[in-house]
Amino acid sequence: MAPKYIRIAVALALGSAGLAVVPATAHHSQTMYDGDTEIEMRGIVEEFDWTNPHTWLYVTVNEENGSSSQWVFESNSTGQLTRVGWSADSIKPGDEVTIIMHPLRDGTRGGTIVAVHLPDGTILPSGGMRPDPIRGSAVIDR
Repeated sequence: MAPKYIRIAVALALGSAGLAVVPATAHHSQTMYDGDTEIEMRGIVEEFDWTNPHTWLYVTVNEENGSSSQWVFESNSTGQLTRVGWSADSIKPGDEVTIIMHPLRDGTRGGTIVAVHLPDGTILPSGGMRPDPIRGSAVIDR
């Protein structure tokens, strides 16, 4: 049988390793988004942050009452988006885009991106699809 101090050291090491998994699981929660609802909206891109662990798209949307408001959309990592046809230059400030998204449950102006339709007709999905080699982007049937 191993000495008591070795058993304690092993127990502490295993316990610490187990705790390290908790933040990773919590980080990837999507509960703040209403995954049962898809909303389509048009707007003008103000900023596109091509960053990890998540990319961010800031869009000014003209509301039905004539006012405009800024919306913030989250998407996947740069690696995941690159695999489905995105690049750091895919979206530029001033582009008029149509966004399909799952809205935030609390009603805040934002959501998670399902797909972005660019002015030239290109459709950029948020992930999980392979790029179409002919069009250079993934195809979504809507």
